[in-house]
Amino acid sequence: MLPLITAVAEFFVVVAVALAAVLLSAIDGRGFLASATVGFAVVYGGGLQWFVVVAVFFILGVAFTLYKYGYKRKLGGAQGKGGARNWPHILANGGVVSIVAVWNFFYPGTLLPAMFLGAVSASAADTAATELGLLSHGQPRLITHPSKVVPPGTSGGVSKLGFVGAGFASLVIGLMGVVVGILPDPYVVVPLCLTGGIFGALADSLVGAAVQRKGYCVVCLKPTEALKHCGERTRTTRGSPYIENNLVNVVSTVSGAGASLAMYLALSSVL
Repeated sequence: MLPLITAVAEFFVVVAVALAAVLLSAIDGRGFLASATVGFAVVYGGGLQWFVVVAVFFILGVAFTLYKYGYKRKLGGAQGKGGARNWPHILANGGVVSIVAVWNFFYPGTLLPAMFLGAVSASAADTAATELGLLSHGQPRLITHPSKVVPPGTSGGVSKLGFVGAGFASLVIGLMGVVVGILPDPYVVVPLCLTGGIFGALADSLVGAAVQRKGYCVVCLKPTEALKHCGERTRTTRGSPYIENNLVNVVSTVSGAGASLAMYLALSSVL
């Protein structure tokens, strides 16, 4: 069991960080509880080292989102509410991480930290690929049909700049994992983070292109993947009406966690 003083200190750290995120408009008011829930699971399941990695991911994601936000808003692909994360978005990106952390609380070892790093890397890579992909000078291409050019922000659309962003974000998470000492062997951390990040981002694009819901707003008539736009429910044009972006993000983090675990097992067998 955690010493009482340590547990109380970690509680206040999580609450303070979540409150700071609200005050800085990085998350909305209802996202506070979701953010705190993820934070509690991570800090009590994995310790402050895990929490620091998640905090770095969050800062990285906000930075990518706000970078040239006005330009991305004109394109129609910017995150809503000025870039503030809401509770479904937070749980979609942090739910798998939280489950792995709670699992680690009861069954600590080295496999779960590898999965944790993969899930975080996948979320970071997907966010970076999406946000930087919107700024690409070249037209994105549909991952399932590379010859087909699609508008920036289209689910399943990929670009060179998006891949660079995914790799960079994964690398940052890997380096932070090395710094805080998530795994006993630091040499495997960066490779497994790069694997989880790239694989997770690719999974997001594949699912987004194949089955993610696509539609348009009945008010402004702009294409959108959101269930609601301009205060009204949107119309579905193709894809499954039940598979929206948050569910795709969950698939991405699960894929990243699994890929990093496989890479960790492969590296452990040869080192």
